[in-house]
Amino acid sequence: MLYSFSLRVLTLSIMWTGLGVLRSVDMLDSQFFFHAAVFSLLIIVGSAVELFLGYNGDNNLLPVVQTLLAIGLVFLVRINPSLAEDQFVWANLGLLVYYGILFWLKDYRKLGEYQYLWGLLALVLLLVTLVFGVTIQGATSWIRFGQIGFQPEELVKVALLLFMASYLAENRELLSVGTFQIGRFSLPDRKTLGPFALIGIFVLGLLAAQKSLGTALVFFLLMVFIIYMVTERLLYLILALPVIIITGTAGYFLFGHVRVRVATWLNPWVDSSGGGFQIAQALFAISGGRLLGTGLGNGIGAYQIPLAASDFIFAVIAEELGFVGAMAVICLFIIIVLRALAIGVKAVDRFGQILAAGIGILIGVEVLIILAGVTKLLPLTGLPLPWVSYGGSSMLSHFLLLGLLANISHSSSFSLSESALSKRAGVLS
Repeated sequence: MLYSFSLRVLTLSIMWTGLGVLRSVDMLDSQFFFHAAVFSLLIIVGSAVELFLGYNGDNNLLPVVQTLLAIGLVFLVRINPSLAEDQFVWANLGLLVYYGILFWLKDYRKLGEYQYLWGLLALVLLLVTLVFGVTIQGATSWIRFGQIGFQPEELVKVALLLFMASYLAENRELLSVGTFQIGRFSLPDRKTLGPFALIGIFVLGLLAAQKSLGTALVFFLLMVFIIYMVTERLLYLILALPVIIITGTAGYFLFGHVRVRVATWLNPWVDSSGGGFQIAQALFAISGGRLLGTGLGNGIGAYQIPLAASDFIFAVIAEELGFVGAMAVICLFIIIVLRALAIGVKAVDRFGQILAAGIGILIGVEVLIILAGVTKLLPLTGLPLPWVSYGGSSMLSHFLLLGLLANISHSSSFSLSESALSKRAGVLS
């Protein structure tokens, strides 16, 4: 636990150093020291709780996420102090959600018993959003309660992952081998593949109706990669390619804001002061950072880039911390994905294996799509960077997923320990 505590101290050092730099250049109000102190106390208390309750899972997972969180909080204070104040609250709530899932969820395997309930919940959340939601930036993905906004699709990620993990754990063999032949290919029958495909079609259809195409792309890739991971059949990847081409083409012709985004992606310089202003300024900021950056608080991207606190926070980080800082953030995300896959490998039950690996795939796909959009490798999707960008819905849902991941790791370590003890006892007897 000394190792884990040392990582927390390093995380807090990064945050307090960043806040100190902002304070030295008069970019930090004294009120943020209180918010940072509460956040720091929660991290230290959380570490003590892990020790007291005997957490025996992955010791790298939470500290890496907390480091990303600390970087995001510092840059939000630099970009928009009023949003940063809210983000500190969401970060604290997110940590409480994490520890709640980790220690109060006694057996994560019970979640796999509600297979179709999770699929139904995902559909209901999207349907409610479509009927009662508020349209922002072309997508109907928000539900508002007075001044508070919430994105139900963030919870849909959790529900959809739980459905897929439980369904694929139950039907892995039939999906891998198939039950009838079409030429040289063996495919699963409608009874086997039908529920998975049906819920996937309805989820993607509702997201398309909401014009939330970035989330639809994430969900589609998640479903394709997770079924490929479980079955190890290249056929599913091959079948996904024409679906992406057909749906992408349909989305281009059906939705005007998609055509605008594609045109901006292909050549933002044609209208660099209008529709292409956002991506053009992001590219200027990233290129201006060079190797070591302009220094925290010295960049212009924080003021020039629209939605810098949410969609384009990575561009601000790349400008002020440079290539080194940007790569450090990317490496932290890579560590999270790799740890999730490692937890999946060590899990002692199939449901836990698929769920842990699915969480890693989801985070990897999200980060890849977001960073590709910011750097103009793909059209913009408008998704927040997990634990870094501003957003309460994203913060809580990703900490919920992180809690599930840590719970699987913790439970698996005890199961493996008990198994080892049983084998040793058998040998001694």
